[in-house]
Amino acid sequence: MVRMGPSVWWNGPVAPSARTPTEIVLFDHDDHLIGRLRFRVCPTCRTGRILEIWVYDAWQRQGLGRELVHSLLARRPGYRWSTTLQTRAGRVFFLAMAQETTVALPHGRPLCRHLMGSIRRTWRGLLDHWPPSRRPGAQ
Repeated sequence: MVRMGPSVWWNGPVAPSARTPTEIVLFDHDDHLIGRLRFRVCPTCRTGRILEIWVYDAWQRQGLGRELVHSLLARRPGYRWSTTLQTRAGRVFFLAMAQETTVALPHGRPLCRHLMGSIRRTWRGLLDHWPPSRRPGAQ
């Protein structure tokens, strides 16, 4: 873990693989965990995927989620990002963060194949080798 400010720590390898989740965590002054942002990155494609972000209820509405996202973007400048599917509140949050940071944060599938899960990656590989007319669901 690397201390990034009074309450932000970077927990993860310096050059993570696309399959290794990394996290930024927030602690209060008594070292209680109060927030976390989990993500994966693909250095090859310069893409990332935010897997989870949360802030403990008592600490919400104080800009800590914003601090987590800003810390992430500062550590990975120039990357393209996506997020997992979100709650309504999550969609509002990421829309506001995209406007504030001018970094697109779409939800849905990962932006590169390296960030897909192994089952989805295998399935996509199979589909890529089938002629379009023979793919499942083709008419």
